[in-house]
Amino acid sequence: MIGVRTQRKRMQQVLLYALMSVVCGVVALPFLWLFASSFKTTREIFVAPFGLPEAWQWTNYLRAWQGGIANYIGNSLLVTAVSVLIIITVSGMAAYALARLQFQGRVAIYLLIVVGYAVPIHTVIVPLYELLSDLNLLNTYPGLIGPYVAFGMPFSVLLLYGFFLEFPKELEDAAYLDGCNMWQLLWHVVAPVSRPALASVAIFQGVFIWNEFLLALIIMNDKARQTLPVGLATFRGEWASNWPVLLAAVSLATLPILLIYVLLQRYFVNSLTGFGK
Repeated sequence: MIGVRTQRKRMQQVLLYALMSVVCGVVALPFLWLFASSFKTTREIFVAPFGLPEAWQWTNYLRAWQGGIANYIGNSLLVTAVSVLIIITVSGMAAYALARLQFQGRVAIYLLIVVGYAVPIHTVIVPLYELLSDLNLLNTYPGLIGPYVAFGMPFSVLLLYGFFLEFPKELEDAAYLDGCNMWQLLWHVVAPVSRPALASVAIFQGVFIWNEFLLALIIMNDKARQTLPVGLATFRGEWASNWPVLLAAVSLATLPILLIYVLLQRYFVNSLTGFGK
């Protein structure tokens, strides 16, 4: 009887892994086609779209890099890194305060954050543009980073709030017995234990900011400061007849976010399975 159950369990695992492999293959296929096609010539893309390139055209990446993609990637890296760093820092402290400290107005602040999470970006585009124009923040990095932080805070606070509600109280008590103050507790105890949750926030917000198009299009009109999504639209207009170079630019735009996910996937997976507990 035990042997039959063992065999059945192994069969279920085999079927599960087979299904996961198929799903991963379906998801990975467009990326594989993208990277392979970026090394082809224009003729090969249309003659043999699913074949490997006869000769790997590394010059496609060089032309894409020199054509302006390097500047767009640099702008996106700066905006994304600063925005995510501010979001993690501020939302982490705010979520911890809401979850662990008792003060007047705590519930009202929490409800206000929930309401803020429900506000779509499109509904505030016009007043936001007028505000940034009055403050002379259009075509500036702070003018774009500020809205990203504002729109990223509600989701991040709500996610971290749920984590801090279950944060081990024993760790806090031990830190206070060792003589830690509030800031030392946050930096030396809470932050290291909260890495899975913070990594989840970094991935979610990083992907959103990296791919965000509407705010970047409206706020950044200066080509030298445009981020990657807007820059790719401009690049596509300039290289519309050269598909290999265009696909190489898209590949370069995809690599940084894939690298970030690979580096943080362990923490991300832990957060989805109970924040590492």
